[in-house]
Amino acid sequence: MTKAISKSQKILAVMFELAKGESKPLHYEDIVVFAFKRHPQDFQLRGYPEYPDSSDLHKPLYAMKRDGLVRSASDKSFLLTARGLEVARGLAGAEEAPRDRLTKGEENEIKRIIKSPAFELFRSGQAAKILDTDFYEYLGASVRTPKGDFLGRLSVVEQAITAHREKINDSLSEALNALHRWMEQHFQDEILARK
Repeated sequence: MTKAISKSQKILAVMFELAKGESKPLHYEDIVVFAFKRHPQDFQLRGYPEYPDSSDLHKPLYAMKRDGLVRSASDKSFLLTARGLEVARGLAGAEEAPRDRLTKGEENEIKRIIKSPAFELFRSGQAAKILDTDFYEYLGASVRTPKGDFLGRLSVVEQAITAHREKINDSLSEALNALHRWMEQHFQDEILARK
């Protein structure tokens, strides 16, 4: 028996197939049409089952953007993020990383965080010197990052730190978790302004 998957997961799998397993820009209209062809019962216009309903994709697509699975490429174009590719690979039945090891995406996020000025300052007991620019660099974002992409980056960082704690659980896990909690508390206004 196969497990039922959500509309968001279907859209993610469709994007993965359309992009041939890569992170390349896809036009919104192409995603709509391809999703309708793959799953007509989920993405049809009410009362007109022979036509796709783009509104069925709009909300889930922007929720996936907020969750760091996709990002905007240009006007009405989207691409899968590294995390989105990992999740989509799992949906497509591709080989997953063992559950006791970090995925490549998680590993890359942790490496990026460790190299950030915020991490260095926090580890050396100089957290008070962390600036808002350090906060944005810690997230892999900037002050110009659009709201949805910013929230996506926040989600990706949280997920990578949680994965490190669950899979490795060492002193680095504790430091990463403590830094993230400190950042969320210290830059709460920045985060709330983007929600």
